Parts: sequence; structure tokens; C-alpha cells
Amino acid sequence: MIDSKKAVPERRVCAAVLAAVVILTAGGVAWGQRTAPATFYVDSDKGDDKASGAGEAAAWRTLERVNSAELIGGDTVRFARGRVWRGQLKPRSGSEKARITYTSYGQGPKPILQGSLDYSQADQWEQTTPGIWATVGGRGQPLEADIGILILDHGAKWGVKKWSQADLKAPLDYWYDAASKRVFVACDANPASRFKSVELALTRHIVNQGGVHDVTYDGLAVRYGAAHGFGGGSTARITIRNCDVYWIGGGLQYAKPGRGPVRYGNGIEFWSAARDHLVEHNRLWEIYDAALTNQGRGDNSNQINITWRHNVIWNAEYSFEFWNGPASAVTRNIVFEHNTCVDAGCGWAHAQRPNPNGAHLMFYNNPSATEGFVIRNNIFASSSEVCLRMDNDWRAGLTMSNNLYWQADKPVVRWLVKQHFAPAAFGEYQAKVGLDRKSHLAQPLFRDPAGRDYRLRADSPGAKLADDGQAVGARTEE
Repeated sequence: MIDSKKAVPERRVCAAVLAAVVILTAGGVAWGQRTAPATFYVDSDKGDDKASGAGEAAAWRTLERVNSAELIGGDTVRFARGRVWRGQLKPRSGSEKARITYTSYGQGPKPILQGSLDYSQADQWEQTTPGIWATVGGRGQPLEADIGILILDHGAKWGVKKWSQADLKAPLDYWYDAASKRVFVACDANPASRFKSVELALTRHIVNQGGVHDVTYDGLAVRYGAAHGFGGGSTARITIRNCDVYWIGGGLQYAKPGRGPVRYGNGIEFWSAARDHLVEHNRLWEIYDAALTNQGRGDNSNQINITWRHNVIWNAEYSFEFWNGPASAVTRNIVFEHNTCVDAGCGWAHAQRPNPNGAHLMFYNNPSATEGFVIRNNIFASSSEVCLRMDNDWRAGLTMSNNLYWQADKPVVRWLVKQHFAPAAFGEYQAKVGLDRKSHLAQPLFRDPAGRDYRLRADSPGAKLADDGQAVGARTEE
């Protein structure tokens, strides 16, 4: 005979145990107390967020579903090639022993993570005054954030950002009105009729990885965002490889009295506390500020063990930007090697910046305790202002060697703000400053610069300049 007074608590205990260990299985993927890594698939055309994500036929559809997934160390999320996702990726952290990977599957172009809204339909615009067109509320997605780039026909044309409607004077000047959450554009016809594609880039990081650790991104395209492509502080053990990052920045970051608006942003940024990162074999172009940067401010802004290698960059205001502080902050073991950097300050943003100052290496004031900072085996070819700018002297922690520089007629180096070294004075820079003594100044001969193939020809200067006797610049697969 069962004692009913004892049976009730016994049943409750059993239920509690079952609730803790029950594993809900959908399409072969176990949820709940899941310990085995799994692979999840995402297809923006054919996927379904109610599916398990466990296979191509059961793929998820949206970034929101990816962001909400309870991923564990060792998991892989695969985005379908040839597809586009609009929005923001918020990655999950893995562990030191088991990373989380975001990558691709299938055939075709790299999967695109896109930070813009599509305003390519004529009924999304209305003429407010002659020659001025505005987005129409209710006929498009709400413009809840500043619009940092107006991208037309995927970069064939672009807008010039202004800060009031009264400033809309030249064709394609535009203004984001934060009060009405609308964009106003100077155009002689409906923008959606004048152009096949109209994209409004929102001021958000496309990959928002603040506080994230132990993640790998491989083979993704990140484009049309007005903050950073990859952005966020306090990160550790992140690898970004084989990614394309383009048309980034331009959104309002803050307005400073006496200085005016300050705009985002960078292609790949590690802000403040950052350590043990690897960024390799990426391509970056059309970036408002820096293609690549580790920078920070604060007593905990310790930047340690960061390697940037085999990246190809063109048309960024800065190819690589660095600064850190205060003096209590630590910068250690930063390596920038075998990167190819072309045409700094020659992109969409340069002419509309309040401070156009293109540079391949932009080293603003760095009071941090710096050691083991290495710049070697790179190509720095052509800049609107200089190839290297260094605002304060931290040579004790810096090694620069075996780099190939080229400027036809503008200064190669801006040293400690006031001193400039022209191409003819490159040897003087090497002797007086003591950096780059194994570096050369000569025009690189690229295989197909018009097609963005920036590998050196066999007969090019720099073909045997690297410290291993081979070519400088990014080494990519044939």
C-alpha cells in the first residue's frame, strides 16, 4: 500500500529531476542540458526559424534566431553562401578549449551580413520641396538610428552627409533628421527612380562582439554599416579570417563642442581591453576611418598579443590605426605583418571628413607602456597625405623593418606632428629616426591592380624584400 503523504513529495522530486535533465530533441539536435557541440545552418531565403537548424533542409532563417540560440563551446553556425542577412550579429562566447565558429556552407559568393535598410522603391520617397526628397514614414523600415552612408547602386555613387536641411545644396547631399527619423536627400528626381539600389547604412556595428571571447569568423562578408564592421570592447581570443569588410562607417558617434560631429567607424576594431586576437587573410575597402585598429583608453586598456597579417586593404582613410593610454595601460606583442595597404585616404569618405588626413599607419598619441610592437614585411603604397604618421615618440617599444613604401610626390612620413620626410628624404628618415632601416621606397608592380589583385609581380621591387627573402605584402593562395 502506498502512503499518499509520502508519494506527493516523491513525485515532486522526480519531476524536478526530470525537468533538470530532460533533453528536447528537434531534428537531431539536443537542447536543454546540451554538452555535445553541434552545427547549425542558416538560409535567409529557404530557412525557417521554427526549424531545428540541424541541417541544410532544416535551416534557420534570421539573424535574430541565430542571436537567440543557446550556443555552447564547439558549436558552428553556417550561413548559406549567396544569401544576405540584414541586421546585427551578436555572437556568443565559447571557451578556451572550444570556440564557437561563424562561417559558411554551399557554393557561391560569401554570405553577406548587411547593416543597411533597402529604400529602393519609389513609394518609399516623397518630394518635400523642389529638389528635396525624403523617406516616407510607414512605407519602409523605421530609421531608428543615424544614417551614416547613403549608398547608391552598391557604391557607384554615394551621398555626402550634412547636419541640417539648410545644408542640402549639392546633388546627393543628405541629412538624417533624428526628430522625425527621416532622411532628406538633394536629388533632381525620386532617388529610387534615379538609382537601381538605394541603401541607408544604420549606425550600428554589424558584428557586435563587445565582451565576447573564444570566437572564430571565417568566410563572411560584412558590409554597409555606419558604425564598425566588427566592433566592441573587452574581447579575448577572437579570430577573423577570410572575410570581406566594406563600405563601413560615417554614422554620428558624438558631437564635441568646438569640434563638431565625430563620425564612426572602423572595419575591424578591438577597443580597450583586448588580447590574443588573430586577424588574417581578409579584404577591406571603403572604410570611413581605419580598416584595422586596436585602440583604447582607460587603466584597464591592456592590449596584448594581437596579430594582423596577410590582409589586403584599399581606399580606407587609415589602413591601420593605433593609440592607447593612459601610461598605466599596457600594449604588448602587437604584430602587423605581411599586409598590403593601397590608396589610403582615397575612398568615399575622404572629401567629406572634417579632417581629411589619409595614412596607412596612423599612430595617434600613445602614452601606454608599449613593448614588442612590430611592423614588418608590409606594402604601404600611395596615400592622400602620408604613409606613416606618428604623433609621439614611443620608439623604445617599436620595431619597423622590411617594409615597402611608395609615394610619388607627397611626404612618406609625418614625424612627431611637425616634421615631414618627402620621398627624396626617405634615407634621412631612416638615419635620423632609426626605424625602417631594412625597408625600401619604390613603386610596387602589382599583378592586376585594376582587378584588385595586389600580389607583387616577380619583377617588382619588394619581391625579395621580406625577412625570409620572399615577397612582402599579403600572401594569398593562388
